[in-house]
Amino acid sequence: MFFIATARGLASASAYGTYCFAEEAVMIMHRRQSRHRAAARRTARFVLAIWCAVPVYAAGAADAGLVVAINGAPALVLGDQTRPLQRGESVAIGNHIRTDHDAKVKLLLSDDSVLAIGPDSEVVIDQLLLGSADRSARLRVLAGRFKLAVSAWLGGKSDYEVATPTAIAGVRGTVLWGDTGLDAICDLHGTVQVRTLRGGAATTLAAGHCVTGMGKGTTTPLTPSKEDLQRYLSLVTLD
Repeated sequence: MFFIATARGLASASAYGTYCFAEEAVMIMHRRQSRHRAAARRTARFVLAIWCAVPVYAAGAADAGLVVAINGAPALVLGDQTRPLQRGESVAIGNHIRTDHDAKVKLLLSDDSVLAIGPDSEVVIDQLLLGSADRSARLRVLAGRFKLAVSAWLGGKSDYEVATPTAIAGVRGTVLWGDTGLDAICDLHGTVQVRTLRGGAATTLAAGHCVTGMGKGTTTPLTPSKEDLQRYLSLVTLD
């Protein structure tokens, strides 16, 4: 803008004066640009230093979700390798998330569902396919406690399943909680269909209802007290 404004003021100047004034304007502009480039380089070096100091995990095509919160020191198991799980990193399909007695994890899945994993637990996301209309997800809770808030799906078919060692729960737009130690699944919102791995008809749960005993091939109603339910949920609630 400085050069343009100066050029307008040169219309009545001599040819020599015009040349000298324009040349000076160009030199000033170049000096300003050099200072801007130097500042930009300093800023880039500062940002790069911060970037390199923080562990960053690249997202891949098979990413299932993002770690948004952790308590304690959870681990990520990839084949025969185990390493610390970090807040802000992506979790891929097939990765095992493992917690010890003091650890908890919260994941934001790629379909905006939220998975909370309690202590002494191991969970695997085996499948999470999002099509133009349909959704298909498979989660395995190998051990421990979890709470899953499944996002509403306004498109076509939604096929969402959570497997425990004794049962499979089919969910859609639902909040459910489970504990493999208690062999229990509770529906906190919406509806859940639970069937045991021993076969038989599925049991449909309404909000506020729980079942247990799936390891015995049954879905026995379970009615926890308000205090028990709060205690169960506190185990999958992050600080």
